[in-house]
Amino acid sequence: MAELLRLRVVGIGDKDLRVLRSLLSLAPEGSIPRCQIDHDFDETEADGVMVDVDSAAGRAYWEAPPVDDVPIVALTRRRDFSAPLQLNKPLRSAQVLQMIGWLDDPDSMPREPEEWPIMSLGGDDDPLPPGEHLRRHNWDQPVQIMVGAAPGLIIDPGSGVWYYGGSDREMAELLATRMRRSNVKSVSSRQLVELTGRLEQQNLSNLKWRAGLGLSDGALHPDLAGSVRFMLPQVPLQALSDTAYSRQARILIKHPLLIDELVSASGADRGDVAQFLNACHTCGFLLLDRRDGKLSAG
Repeated sequence: MAELLRLRVVGIGDKDLRVLRSLLSLAPEGSIPRCQIDHDFDETEADGVMVDVDSAAGRAYWEAPPVDDVPIVALTRRRDFSAPLQLNKPLRSAQVLQMIGWLDDPDSMPREPEEWPIMSLGGDDDPLPPGEHLRRHNWDQPVQIMVGAAPGLIIDPGSGVWYYGGSDREMAELLATRMRRSNVKSVSSRQLVELTGRLEQQNLSNLKWRAGLGLSDGALHPDLAGSVRFMLPQVPLQALSDTAYSRQARILIKHPLLIDELVSASGADRGDVAQFLNACHTCGFLLLDRRDGKLSAG
């Protein structure tokens, strides 16, 4: 344990500063280093910088910190603010002592989230998996998708239905195959009746969900990359059959979250979270907030 920790503060008002000093003074003797707090420390002399990102001065500092190797702690009333080191207003003893512990032992600090792999997709005329064609509404009339010797997948976008007579394995292979929009066979009304006469009619949303889950192995759709918060207006029926997906859905109907916050709140595997968000996006269920405070359909 260090004998002294020097903490520079930026944009913090007198009230919060008094509370901070009071909480530090109440810590049991010997449990934390002696702390010196000041506005005027040079960053190179400080062991950490505490920034009130709700203030103009603090926000400006946060967006362009002058020194990279000094830990910066964000102080905010916003519960949706994302920072590796963060204190929430009103200040509480437990989180303040935790912050001092982080600064005293850098190895205990939370680490930056892992980078999320992003799948590579092209334009409408490039080879795309069926799920992405469906999400983009690239087919406006009945089509038949053929892959190898497997039965054809028949989709009628206008009626919102699909038909398939193959196995689950054959379906999975078909949904993972990339194809050009122009390479898919159009089906006339007469052909549609002939091809689907003995097949079960199924809801197109279920196909989109299945196609969205199979878009990639753990990679995110590019629309979902970056600083985006996600929310759902309701729990998708398709999610109810899987505990990991239904848990995520019930969290996202309450309030919008960043993807790493969803991982933490749900306890789900990162791959399951990527698949779930991809499927919701493919179906058009997902609401996106790109940090402007406005939720919009993806």
